[in-house]
Amino acid sequence: MGMIDRFGRIADTYVKEKSSLLESEQERRRVHMGHAFWPTEVLRDTIIFASMLMVLCFYCWLIPPPLHSAADPFAQAGFVFPDWYVLFSYGYLRWGEYLPQFVIPAGPIGEFLGSPVISWNAAWWGAALTGIPVGILALPPFLPGREKRGVEDPWFATAGAVYLAHVWFISVYSINIFLELYAKDRTDYCWDNNHIMDCGRQAPWTAEVFNAVPWILTGIFIFAVLFFGIRWFMVNSIGARLTPNMGKQVAVGSLILAVLISVVTWPIYEGGFWDYGGLGAMDDIDELETMRGQPSDTLIYYGKGDNWDEWSDECLTFSESSDLGVWEKLDEAYDPAKWCVIPAIHWSNWGIYQPTQELIIDFEGFNDHTFNGKNTAGEATEYAGTSDGSSISNSWTDVIEIEDLGVSSLFVDIGCNFRTTVRNVGSHTQDLSISDNSGKLLWSTDGECDSTTLKLTPGIYQLEYHVTSSEVNESVTMITDYSAVAFQPLLLDENGAAINRADIPAGTVLSSMTLENPTFEKNPKSLDAKLTYSIFVPCLGVGAIVFFLMRSMARGYEWEMNKCYGCDLCDDACPVRLFNAGDKLNIIYNTWNNEDDGVPLYSCLTCTACTNACPQLVDYDSYVDIRRNLIVGGPPAAEIPHTVLQAVLAAEAEEDADVEFITVEEYPIDSSVGYYPGCVDYIDQEMIFSHVNEGEMNLGETTTAAFTIFDEMGKDVTYLGRDFLKCCGHDQKWQGMTEVFEKLKAYNQKKLGESGIDTLVTSCAECFRTFAMDYELDEMKVMHTTEYLIENGFEMDLA
Repeated sequence: MGMIDRFGRIADTYVKEKSSLLESEQERRRVHMGHAFWPTEVLRDTIIFASMLMVLCFYCWLIPPPLHSAADPFAQAGFVFPDWYVLFSYGYLRWGEYLPQFVIPAGPIGEFLGSPVISWNAAWWGAALTGIPVGILALPPFLPGREKRGVEDPWFATAGAVYLAHVWFISVYSINIFLELYAKDRTDYCWDNNHIMDCGRQAPWTAEVFNAVPWILTGIFIFAVLFFGIRWFMVNSIGARLTPNMGKQVAVGSLILAVLISVVTWPIYEGGFWDYGGLGAMDDIDELETMRGQPSDTLIYYGKGDNWDEWSDECLTFSESSDLGVWEKLDEAYDPAKWCVIPAIHWSNWGIYQPTQELIIDFEGFNDHTFNGKNTAGEATEYAGTSDGSSISNSWTDVIEIEDLGVSSLFVDIGCNFRTTVRNVGSHTQDLSISDNSGKLLWSTDGECDSTTLKLTPGIYQLEYHVTSSEVNESVTMITDYSAVAFQPLLLDENGAAINRADIPAGTVLSSMTLENPTFEKNPKSLDAKLTYSIFVPCLGVGAIVFFLMRSMARGYEWEMNKCYGCDLCDDACPVRLFNAGDKLNIIYNTWNNEDDGVPLYSCLTCTACTNACPQLVDYDSYVDIRRNLIVGGPPAAEIPHTVLQAVLAAEAEEDADVEFITVEEYPIDSSVGYYPGCVDYIDQEMIFSHVNEGEMNLGETTTAAFTIFDEMGKDVTYLGRDFLKCCGHDQKWQGMTEVFEKLKAYNQKKLGESGIDTLVTSCAECFRTFAMDYELDEMKVMHTTEYLIENGFEMDLA
């Protein structure tokens, strides 16, 4: 079918449809108005209510509330919490415990109130910080501008989402005590409940998901920063050469990089930000080194407890483990056959032990590392005074050999004790010192007994202890002792139970029996550290999600159309509407709302008359653009004018066709004003738009007429011919051929940017609309010929 035949077919279809509507006996109305209460509204409300109930049931299954003992009406509650809507304020109070505490002089006001200083503690922090979100909540009425939906201003919507996320996370901070309990309510976390093995109720993945939420949000925020940062850089560096395909590559690359960063840095989060002081929620390293708890073999009842089936194979009976020291704790009145031992290795996963140690250290002495005389030194003695009270001196020297079991630095407790049988009698001094093998003094007391903990490397060390007493008679006895004990790693047998060194065969490599600490460099207050982190960065991740959603919704027709409140101004402005008959919505809205008004959607000219008349500035054209993208190549796109011409022009969008166009350096540009003729003039064909207008127009004469007027005005205008620029891409864009349009746009934008032109003039309405609205020519003024003539004082005297 030829081009003229197509145009005739379209015109004939339009005329027939118009005649049918005008001659119909019954006026056509929209199929329906609004939505009925039954069943539409009832069904919608039922779905919403069921969804809310489903969420509550899901949380009850995921985190079942514990059944505590009955409340005592005569005792204060163990936990007192405010109502849910002020939990955020209590959260600030809890966070204030980790913020700096200081004293502020109150000055004259303090003297008047009887309090010269203000102790700025957690309570003051909580009160002060609460004012920030409350102040923000009170701020909107004082902000300029009008109210907007989130899709109209994604940045404000994002800020609001960040605010709400922060309030939510700080509210969660307030219940950190319960979160600590819930975190242990998992099937792989067990404890000794009166010698019965008790474990949590929920699958471990539930706790892991909740634990990972802040870090997942962090990954989303990292992706947003990378994506928009890289995209901004590329737009400013290569400009029009940035194609949609390159944008997709940036998105995929940013996603991969964000995932890698999140995975690599996960241990930082999981460890409670150990290297960063737990973001304030962690004790000093010196204090953490005093944590000496360790997993130990534990006796439980054989065959008892709800979790016995899961642990029956791991529990060692008396016949299997009678050599273990833990059996010595069992009273002789109990039958060993009714008991068994859960080895220490299992308990290592159920608590935080010695977070500063890479290997679990045997501080409790289960292995008896001193059985062979090594790793310890010391002596205890008594001596009496003299009859005349003269001075008495005693000295002891000893050697402590610290074994090397694979630990480079070991804790060594060293100290001495001294007392007399009669209090406050006589004068006494005690001097204890320890030196390395080269004689270098490492530590000593200052005339009185003291104790300390040193970190020493394996080797041999010398201890010297000197005691002097005077002014005591023979009726007084002095009792003293000194000791040094080095703590070695905990050694486990093949069952994971602590084994006595005396029972280990000679020649065994002891370093292979050590237990790696699963909680090494893990903050004991990691939950509070994670919550502290959550009130900052993950909130930005929530904001990033909202920003992505708002940007996508802002580009979607549904949210754009929902601005409409049916004022009927668009109908009055639409040039192709056949009648309105009290109908309130234009052809685009009717089609979107699945309501037929007898006017085909593809008859829309995308002239933006409806948008210009709309008080809400609804961008109806975007919907037409989307619909045409969805049906590219099929009806009614195949019936839109310019299809033959478009097929010819689409070929030049490819890079292979670039060589057929003159470069900027070779093209004669002698003015800052450029005139683009459009494609019809270039093809030099007569185009008849009979589907909208009556009459004929020879577009090939337009350029000649324009330059005749330019010459009459004395204006120098450079002719930007079709041997210099490609097609603007209007028809390709509006027929859904987005990829072709983007290629044409990228080429033309680059060419125009290099040409030095600051004003682009065209007589073609389609070209003018495309350059002005669909191109990014921020530094170039795009004008229609009529605008240019009026601006330069041309008198439109048509007489």
